[in-house]
Amino acid sequence: MVDNNAWVTVRAFDDFAELRTKLTESSRYWWPDMGPLGHTSSFGFAHRMGRLGPVTILDSDFHDDVWVNGGEVRPHYHVTLPVATLSAAMDRSFSGVAAAGGFIVYRPEGKQCAPRYVGRRLAVMIDRHAVEDVVADALGRSVHSQVDVQPNLPSTTGAARSWITMAKLLAENVFRPGSVLHQPMVAAPFADSVVRGFLLAADHSYRPILEAEAVEPPPRAIRSAIEFIEAEAHRPLTVSALAARSYVSVRSLQEGFRAHVGMTPIAYVREVRLRRAREDLLESDPSVETVASIAFRWGFRNLGRFATAYAARYGENPAVTRRRSEHRSVRRQPKSLG
Repeated sequence: MVDNNAWVTVRAFDDFAELRTKLTESSRYWWPDMGPLGHTSSFGFAHRMGRLGPVTILDSDFHDDVWVNGGEVRPHYHVTLPVATLSAAMDRSFSGVAAAGGFIVYRPEGKQCAPRYVGRRLAVMIDRHAVEDVVADALGRSVHSQVDVQPNLPSTTGAARSWITMAKLLAENVFRPGSVLHQPMVAAPFADSVVRGFLLAADHSYRPILEAEAVEPPPRAIRSAIEFIEAEAHRPLTVSALAARSYVSVRSLQEGFRAHVGMTPIAYVREVRLRRAREDLLESDPSVETVASIAFRWGFRNLGRFATAYAARYGENPAVTRRRSEHRSVRRQPKSLG
């Protein structure tokens, strides 16, 4: 349940490249790409990593200015916290989170890039499925797209300050031999609390539902409307048609969606269509399907509005997603024997 590593020092850029390849191939930890802002000789940092169930802690002390690029797709939700500067001793302990205001949140999909890192950083990385499973349990239905957490943790709120305290406690104990956090009966519920606390601390559209004292499963009419939308998202859909199909009034349908889904019926239709469009952009044959044809298939008649909505949801233009699919298609083509 709990992994812990001692401090490891990387003193050269080539050493980091070797370390990142080793960790990535082992599938135990995820590492971003990074490099020196100056000459490659001025590159070094110390780090330690520990895992508690679905939560990974990366505690890093950068000796030199570096750039960091986490790419566009990651297996986790990622919160970066600046912390107090470390002493020179390698057995130093976690000493606390710095002043509020520097807490950055990255979703699993979308660019993660920091132009400059220096000093100490604490990264809390929560497996994507653990986060989305909590939301799915609260909604009473599966969640097919990432939770739309905002990029900054509102550290002025009591919930955020409490969660940051939990992250600090986790960082202090996950690396400490003999901590009760190493015991399964403590580790599992604490890790679950970190996941749920993150969802209550971050800003996103599902938080009002998660904050409710008791969340009832969606009524049958709402479940029916959701199933109909999932099956017929490519067809023209209106609120009145959905209400008639679900045997409720338009007002009841709208209120039910706000209470149990966290958005209006039409907003949910758009979410499903964007998700399906992304799947097609990534998986379809680029020589046959264009961005425009895919957008039209899923009900987006205005390409400009589609691109804006898509970029807001996924952090990149649909054309960028299409190019990534094209690159994969080229790699899959057999080499010529001539």
